[in-house]
Amino acid sequence: MSVRVSGRQAMVAILLAAVVGLPAALGPSPVVDVEARAAGAAALGQIPKDVLVIGRVISDAVSLDPAQAFEFTTVWVVANLYNQLVQFSPDFQRVLPELAESWTASDGGRTYTFKIRQGVKFHSGNPVTAKAAEYSYRRVLALDLPPSFIMTSFIDKPEDIVALDDYTLQITFNQPMPEQLMASVMANWVASVVDPAVVEQHATADDPWANGWLSANEGGAGSGPFKLVAWERNVKIEMEAFADYWKGEPALKRVILQEMPEPTAQLLALQRGDIDVAMDLLPKQYKELEGQPGIRITRSPTFSLHYLAVNAGKEPFTSVEVRNAIRWALDYEAIQQGIWEGALADGQTVITPGMIGHLDEKPFRKDPELARALLAQAGYPDGFKVELLTSPTPPRPDVAAKIQEDLAEIGVEVEIKVLRSAEMLGIYRAQEHDMVLLNWGADYPDADALAKAFADYDIRQLAWRNQWDDPIKYVVKAAAVEQDPEARAALYEAIQRYTLYTGPFAILGYPIQQFAVRETVKGFEATPAFYFFSLFGVSKD
Repeated sequence: MSVRVSGRQAMVAILLAAVVGLPAALGPSPVVDVEARAAGAAALGQIPKDVLVIGRVISDAVSLDPAQAFEFTTVWVVANLYNQLVQFSPDFQRVLPELAESWTASDGGRTYTFKIRQGVKFHSGNPVTAKAAEYSYRRVLALDLPPSFIMTSFIDKPEDIVALDDYTLQITFNQPMPEQLMASVMANWVASVVDPAVVEQHATADDPWANGWLSANEGGAGSGPFKLVAWERNVKIEMEAFADYWKGEPALKRVILQEMPEPTAQLLALQRGDIDVAMDLLPKQYKELEGQPGIRITRSPTFSLHYLAVNAGKEPFTSVEVRNAIRWALDYEAIQQGIWEGALADGQTVITPGMIGHLDEKPFRKDPELARALLAQAGYPDGFKVELLTSPTPPRPDVAAKIQEDLAEIGVEVEIKVLRSAEMLGIYRAQEHDMVLLNWGADYPDADALAKAFADYDIRQLAWRNQWDDPIKYVVKAAAVEQDPEARAALYEAIQRYTLYTGPFAILGYPIQQFAVRETVKGFEATPAFYFFSLFGVSKD
């Protein structure tokens, strides 16, 4: 198998020839408790037109400080409380101005100079300036909390972030940054601009960056379309519109995220009209709602993957033939359409649709005869015994059972261990597993995030956990800094094709994000990256 390139893409073929050789293909609910003026109406299924009530699981919320938020709920809320320098178009194919109205790149793409939009206000009324952005990003580096790696992977030190004047910010990255990759970092929630005056007002000797206050306060220090007015942990999060928002006042005056951990409770509340949106239904429940009057389902592929991994550092998975035998043994269609009930999009490569260079190749299908032949070629004609780890999160146990059934057909005896996530991840991160079944999502919407995770051992993510230290990692590093979009896409295609046939992963598909929404709600749509969701354009009839 080879990659054909031309013109400026010739470097791709040269680099691949120097680093790796691509292998040949191996054959064919309760009533919502809202504010006083809305409570009575909600009880009758008549939530006011300017109030949006969302049923979802919010018990994962830990911190609303953009420098610390790293949970599904908190990054979603932060996206609506704060602004970043840039943003993406809904399809993530174009970089759009946000707090920065324009920018230029220099020094081969290492240095970006941003012109900050004038007239933008924080919720406090203070102006948003380049100095505020400088403060915010230096704060992320100083706190060094879990999501900071999204920034610190590309910015080495505080002095690389400089306000040249009130409305000019300059950032020097530690590598050339293609515009898409730059935006993937600077549009991320961790790159939110906070109000320095408000943060410093709540700083203490023990907490000079006011992380404790910003994590849990009512009010916050943002400039986004909504302000936080209440957070009752494990009960609700409530936001109200920011009347002086620079894009205009939001149509919704209040948004309430109501804790509803049970999918059935969300379903019943939506059908009664007690909530406007249900975000955590089961795939079969979304199917049941199809065509019901007054309710619509919004769907989107996501920048995430459902995968089976094997430990390439342990026998028998050191053999590429064994790894391919596993891939040929699986019934992908039964997993996607049967167990996931259509909520898992077909796909087998490690970069998802919608990202630069996505390779739409799906060569593997259930072929027990070929799988057994590969096992015999590897020296395991009678199969072997192996342990598969997964968590109790639905539908993983069912998928694990199907994998167990499929591998039994080729003589591989699988013992399934369903463990708490923390226990399972401890084993996985220590490289002590045989096989593991999990999901992975991109931390930022660029192919670099997934290519590094699955193919760059040095990053200490999935390739590292599965002890797959392969020269393909040098192609991943080259793709990250390649400025020509066509050449960059060709590199990512090559990375995917190589990993598809050689790596320790069987990609089972791409999860589809689904929400159930009452038809009176306009503009509430699922997106590939949940953490870029904005409520600004949402309204109700």
